[in-house]
Amino acid sequence: MRGKSPETEAVKNNDTNGSETDRVEVTVMSFGYKRGEAPSANAVFDVRFLKNPYWVEELRPLNGLDKSVQDYVLEQEPAQDFLTSILELCFKIIPQFTESKVKHFTIAFGCTGGQHRSATIAETVAKALASGIPDAHVRVVHRELDEAADVTANGGRHRHAAGAREGAR
Repeated sequence: MRGKSPETEAVKNNDTNGSETDRVEVTVMSFGYKRGEAPSANAVFDVRFLKNPYWVEELRPLNGLDKSVQDYVLEQEPAQDFLTSILELCFKIIPQFTESKVKHFTIAFGCTGGQHRSATIAETVAKALASGIPDAHVRVVHRELDEAADVTANGGRHRHAAGAREGAR
């Protein structure tokens, strides 16, 4: 059975004194098109237009959590332009969702295998959103890497135990 849709799920969190509060939960996902359908999300973007680190011998065994892969992807001008546009859009629409009492926003990025480009873009977007929307709870989920982490406003990551797929929507 499938859980609530990201568009309607209300997320309850505890504030510092232990009382329950409502705040927006933002999930940023990466996935691979060759490994299954795109996840259910408010917005899905295809980043296969970026040069693929898979074709660089020394980067192939790595993934988008590795700095050398991130550097390769993010040094591309199309990646920089894409990130600027996506972040501008997110900073405009996520507050609108919050004002509409929608407490969960999911954005997903896909590439061929979900290992390099989409993981890099998801990590970068999650860190920027956590920094730019400090009241949000930002989580990054890498479906094909079976990895999930909470992202803090200072760019820190608090990794979840194995089983990230369970949290994927």
